Amino acid sequence: MLILYGSQTGTTESFAKIVHSFATARGLSPRLVAADDFDHADLVHEDVIVFLTSTFYNGEFPSNFTRTWDYLQTTTAKFTTTKFAVFGLGNSATKSNFNNAGKQLDAQLEALGGERLVPLGLGDEQADSGHETSFRPWVQSLWVKLLGGHGKMTLPVQYGISYPTKDVESAPRTIPGFDAFRVVSNTLLTPVGYERPSYLLTLELPPRVTYELGDHIQVAHVNSDDLVLRLARRMHLDLSTTVHLSALANSTGLPTDPVKLQVLLRDHLDLSSPPSRSFLEGLSALCTDKKEATELEHLAEDMTAGNAYSQYVGTNPASRIPFTLVDVLELYPSIQVGLEHILGNVPILPPRYYSVCSSPLMLPRHVQIVYMVAKWQSSKSPLKTFTGAAAGYMSHLKTDALVTAQISRGYFKVPESLETPILGVALGTGISFFRALLQHRAYHQDHNAIVSKIRLYFGIRHASKDFLFQNELDTYVNRGLLELAPACSHDGASFVTPVTLIRDFPTSVAEYLDNQGVYFYCGIGGTIPEFHEAAIEAALQASHKSTLGSEMETVDEMKASGRWQIEAFSSCLDHENALQYQQKVQSKKEDTPISDVVGDCAMFCFQCGQTNQGIGCTKIGVCGKTPTVAALQDLLVDHLKHLSWYAHHIRVVDPDVTSLTEVDRFSLVALFSTLTNVNFDATRFVTFIQQTKAFTDTLSQEYATVCKAHGVTPRAVPWKRTDANVVDIEELVASGKKVGVLSRLRAGRNDALVGLQEMLVYGLKGLAAYTDHSFQFGNEKPEIYHFIHEAFAFLWSPEAGKVDKVVDMLMKCGQVNLTALALLHESNNTYGAQSPGIATSVPRPGKCILVSGHDLKMLHDVLEACASYKTDHGVHINVYTHGELLPAHGYPALRASPHLIGHFGAAWQRQSLEFAHFPGSILMTTNCLTQPKTEYKDRLFTAGAVGWQDIPHLEDGQYAPLLAKAVAGVGFTDADLKFNYPANPFVNTVEKYHVGWGSETVIGAAATVLQAVTDGHISRFYVIGGCDGYEGERSYYTDLAKALPDTSVVLTVGCGKFRINHLDMGTIGDTGIPRLLDLGQCNDSYSAVQIALALAQALQCGVNDLPLSIVLSWFEQKAVVVLLTLLSLGIRNIRVGPTVPAFLRPSIFKVLHEKFNLMAIGADVHQDIANMVGGDKTPTA
Repeated sequence: MLILYGSQTGTTESFAKIVHSFATARGLSPRLVAADDFDHADLVHEDVIVFLTSTFYNGEFPSNFTRTWDYLQTTTAKFTTTKFAVFGLGNSATKSNFNNAGKQLDAQLEALGGERLVPLGLGDEQADSGHETSFRPWVQSLWVKLLGGHGKMTLPVQYGISYPTKDVESAPRTIPGFDAFRVVSNTLLTPVGYERPSYLLTLELPPRVTYELGDHIQVAHVNSDDLVLRLARRMHLDLSTTVHLSALANSTGLPTDPVKLQVLLRDHLDLSSPPSRSFLEGLSALCTDKKEATELEHLAEDMTAGNAYSQYVGTNPASRIPFTLVDVLELYPSIQVGLEHILGNVPILPPRYYSVCSSPLMLPRHVQIVYMVAKWQSSKSPLKTFTGAAAGYMSHLKTDALVTAQISRGYFKVPESLETPILGVALGTGISFFRALLQHRAYHQDHNAIVSKIRLYFGIRHASKDFLFQNELDTYVNRGLLELAPACSHDGASFVTPVTLIRDFPTSVAEYLDNQGVYFYCGIGGTIPEFHEAAIEAALQASHKSTLGSEMETVDEMKASGRWQIEAFSSCLDHENALQYQQKVQSKKEDTPISDVVGDCAMFCFQCGQTNQGIGCTKIGVCGKTPTVAALQDLLVDHLKHLSWYAHHIRVVDPDVTSLTEVDRFSLVALFSTLTNVNFDATRFVTFIQQTKAFTDTLSQEYATVCKAHGVTPRAVPWKRTDANVVDIEELVASGKKVGVLSRLRAGRNDALVGLQEMLVYGLKGLAAYTDHSFQFGNEKPEIYHFIHEAFAFLWSPEAGKVDKVVDMLMKCGQVNLTALALLHESNNTYGAQSPGIATSVPRPGKCILVSGHDLKMLHDVLEACASYKTDHGVHINVYTHGELLPAHGYPALRASPHLIGHFGAAWQRQSLEFAHFPGSILMTTNCLTQPKTEYKDRLFTAGAVGWQDIPHLEDGQYAPLLAKAVAGVGFTDADLKFNYPANPFVNTVEKYHVGWGSETVIGAAATVLQAVTDGHISRFYVIGGCDGYEGERSYYTDLAKALPDTSVVLTVGCGKFRINHLDMGTIGDTGIPRLLDLGQCNDSYSAVQIALALAQALQCGVNDLPLSIVLSWFEQKAVVVLLTLLSLGIRNIRVGPTVPAFLRPSIFKVLHEKFNLMAIGADVHQDIANMVGGDKTPTA
């Protein structure tokens, strides 16, 4: 086994050594080599290669892996006899660059013909237990693959130890490439006694060593004497002993010349870091006490949230407990560990990186470092102060002391021209680079060069305590080299950060960046750089009076061209930079920006009312949507906005254009596919995205042609990004995350406005769905397509930044949807207007098909296919409806089919419980699909816009596979007297449903209904409709219907009916008309509108004066657009629930309440009924 690693700071190397150690213990013969130290030509001859690599800087490979990566990209060799495994180490806060190196490496090795042993492992510094959260299961799966198991192993012995009698001097550690730097001075910069002391360390360069502007220095620190003494006492070691090590099994890193044991432990072994889980596992095998062994095993293996190990590696100092190897040995005295177990298994003490804060032009023979000594009290040990290891070591350095160190090339690429404007953010000791840069520019200014200013936002705590280099910075200000904006977070009542100043004074940001300025950030990592990025985007938008999307593209362009550069330290909850933490503790939760609440997450979606914790789905959708699909959907919607901008402006120039028919229809199905519970197939979204880009390119050319023909100057497009035709799904996902709603929430810091804009997008999705249903019949109206493109184009305009303008567009969306609903009503009536009837819910013997969704045309076609199959093969197939296809039994032409036999199950959200008990094939037609279960996945099919990866998709009415699967199935038998799926514990099962009370039937009985109103048999109508969610225990709608006065009439629409239609509410007087009338599907809200208008006309009053109340069960985007339709008709006093969706922030809901008296349902149905009967109070204008 060959183990190759790429490591920039030593972390990956330590994980590679863990693999090496335990491979050795398992009897393998591993070799451990830094990737670039191995002869690349020999790689193809290796049987097994294990790669470990971090991702460095902007998604790059570490410096000791770059030549290996170049080779793998260019070689023509085939690795068909090589088995490989890859583990990447990254930080999810880097978003699109997360583990980029590992992902590229894994894909390239597969492309070269290698055989993957185990799936790619992705370590995440942000995870509860850091990289080990992923590393432990990955490495265990590797042992299983190679050896058939991963049984418990002791610590392998990697060095032979002898004890020479000849004494040696205690020479300091030597490291290849490192030199001895003499300490010139070590000056305290902060007031004596300040809890966060910072120092300026000046070192004399060794002969022939030079440095450049922006370089780093690696300092090889040592363990504290106290820690070394504790280890010696616990292990009964004599520190004055001389030891001579001989490497076993290719072990490297420790000195093989005789050395004092004190020097070996102090200078070479990392004694201060928490032991790895693998190391703890090895120590557990050395315990003589079974209880202690069990505790250590649990500490090593437990990966659950909040596990014990996470308290030792967490990023919050207040809750982190220092936990070293010495602590472990002291806590578990039965561990029988010898020196031979420690050497080679404890990681080598890694050097620490620091930014150089001096310029070689000003100090050619000296280098300076500014560092802060982190001190903290753990909540578990409040009386004890802990100090950072490396900085603690440096703080005790005296003049003339020698420090082992090495100059390393820096990350930043400084502009060659001194006239390039620079905008910078420095947090705390992040001032280092900027001080060096200012010294550099001051030198050139002294030599008569023209030098532009730097605008620097400097984040500190207290002006009087940690304003590092204040006097020197003031000098640069006076010389015209610097425009300084200090942000002192702890000096006032409000928490002021660089983000605050960037947002409050946007013009200065634009002045620097608009003139080809370069942005540098140097400070804490995690999400903090993104907060500053969002602030700069918002500042540019405010200054340019542009759209947020265009400024996000501006920043993307800066990144691509090298004008946006970040040097971020590891993230921690350091209050100096705890912008995110501060924003999370605002007094009102609803005032906290959503992006702060969710932080870093794999995905973000809040387009339906089912969102996780009422905020948004961040790991996987409640619906089953994966992060990959979520990102691809976001990217598709973004591309549709580009397409729509061109389509709309072509029509503006030439209203009579006839060439957009194909674009119109494509826009419809592509948009519909992003609706909740429709399409989960990533490959189909990749195709949609490619098609959208192709259409957009064509429209771009057509727009130019149309403008030229009409003598019109083409408008400049409001975006800047011109993506290549990317087909790699990882790149598409990364692009999707950049344009997704979370990125806009984070950038805009205006949840209310972004939520309202998203409501328009969701309304368009619902509109597309209803229009697609009509298009299945061949029916369409051009004005619907025109509006979809107009609305998307509107979102590019500055007007989309105004709440009132967005509300106006929402109302227009509702009006256009009324046209779509009327068209769908007409289309469905192809099968005759609904008429009253009974749909049974009991099994009938025979082969069977279940059709779910909404699409009556597809149901009709399945029935026709079954009739043809019976004619051809003599086999009768029964067809059952499911979910929102229950109303199909109310249409005469469908009901007449001998194949339409009954209804199976309840609403869409119970399919995972019910479908396993259906003994035939199943077809999903529209937006009702949830994650398929193994029990029925093999007989599930999709059609139309619906999709799930690996589920057969039936194109263009080709239902032969569906019928074949039904015939092959067992079907129902005579012994099946009722459906045997689990009963709903919250809603009683019924064996028949009343159907067919559409608007034509109800309006046809208008005289009878009106007489019942006059006679007092009807006191009030209640429309209860919409799309219901998952929660079975949610009983509001059932309780509401039960509690209504017995003179009430309930009209249901949508799948919310399944909360109510088991109730027996009797009839209206002696008319025989049920008091519970189902109008049909969610689109049959149109029928509710027609009934309301007819009643208002008959009673000679306005709709809002009718004895009518509307309660909507708000779930997905069809319900959104139905609400918009009702509001656009001026219908007021509508209640929505069970909760207000996350995209509708409290401030916007307040606007809608004031404008339309829109209300959330209450906690008490009786109070809600009293309010409805008493007449809801309508706000006055």
